[in-house]
Amino acid sequence: MGLGGSLEDSLKEATSNMADFLTENYKLTPSEIAQVLGSAAELKISEVADRNVGVILKLNKDRLLSLTSATK
Repeated sequence: MGLGGSLEDSLKEATSNMADFLTENYKLTPSEIAQVLGSAAELKISEVADRNVGVILKLNKDRLLSLTSATK
């Protein structure tokens, strides 16, 4: 999830948070993360109120099944 004062800031934060998750849990490289997000990311605007914008970035768990979890 990303929260910010603009849509762009919120998108950047949501993407960065998901990239951190994929790095930590699946040990993906930046190139691999770009491939996963470019082909499977679902973005939803969760909030637009006052000067706040919320963005949720989701990945279908089926897309992650083929990746080897670093926690296994």
